[in-house]
Amino acid sequence: MEVAVVAVMLLLSVPTCVTHFSGSENQPTASTVWQTLNSAFTGLCEDGHGFLVSLVGRQLVDSGLKKVNEVTTLTSKAVADGLNILATYGAEMLGASGMNANLPVKRVTPEGVIFVTKWALLAVLGYWILSLAVHLFAGLVRRTLWLLKIAFAVALFGLILSDSGASAETTAMRLAGLVLACVLLGIGPSPFGGGATTHLEAKVKVLERRLREVEKKRKEE
Repeated sequence: MEVAVVAVMLLLSVPTCVTHFSGSENQPTASTVWQTLNSAFTGLCEDGHGFLVSLVGRQLVDSGLKKVNEVTTLTSKAVADGLNILATYGAEMLGASGMNANLPVKRVTPEGVIFVTKWALLAVLGYWILSLAVHLFAGLVRRTLWLLKIAFAVALFGLILSDSGASAETTAMRLAGLVLACVLLGIGPSPFGGGATTHLEAKVKVLERRLREVEKKRKEE
């Protein structure tokens, strides 16, 4: 949760920039898809800002965004300078070796670094949200199937016991078949308490190991 909040604050602090490389003013206007993505991102930032304001207060959010914006600006300048130096050295080395040193980008600007960082963070945040939704849906489906199997087993158990015309041997065979079917279908303890059971088993194993160590020390003494 803390990582998601930091990512949202960083996204809110990043200014929207379309010209992220030098000379990009001569590029054609953005397409409809790009405009849609940009408007969606702007709306997401506004919604995130409103949520943070309602959660911690406007003054705290504004001060936090201001600090994050300052750090982002300094970091983007440092990263852009570093990339430009690496690109210059790389072009010189390629030119000295006789290779074509025409790079697709002549110069990296701080706005370009911010632009790439913004969309990278948005992609990571979207992946995290999608992964969380998939895990929640998978857990819901798994628990629903478990409840359906329990209901099916209980219904069969009731039908077996309600058959008054069956002999004791027949009832016993039916119950044995039901138990076998439950084992094959994995109908057992509820998955809601699986974590507590696993933790308890680990504690028991640790206690058993300590008990063996104590008995071993006693035998040595």
